[in-house]
Amino acid sequence: MPYKDPERKKEWERLHRTERLTRRREQRQAQTVEQTIRPMAIQKASAGVGFVVPLIAGGALAAWNPKLGMGAGSMTLVVAAVWKKNWAWWLVGCVTLFIALLFYFTNKEKTDNPAGSGAQA
Repeated sequence: MPYKDPERKKEWERLHRTERLTRRREQRQAQTVEQTIRPMAIQKASAGVGFVVPLIAGGALAAWNPKLGMGAGSMTLVVAAVWKKNWAWWLVGCVTLFIALLFYFTNKEKTDNPAGSGAQA
């Protein structure tokens, strides 16, 4: 394709116009077929529920072992910050960390209270 001479470029474009139009038409048709095969509505619907499972798992981990829950929640927040993840990652990390801290301090108060264990003060 001669680009240095504008006249030769116009001549080349005139001669190859049908080929270029055919190629563009084929690309548009391929793009339309691709969109009909994988519609965006299905992808968005499945992505919206995907953060519920880690949220439940993080809450269960925090209830079972609060220190592991704090670690998992903190690591989720670090990953969300470093790799610039969407709001769902931030929500899962914050909720997991909050539940872990809640269970940690609730369990700590129960075990640190000597009056509840029958010991004399």
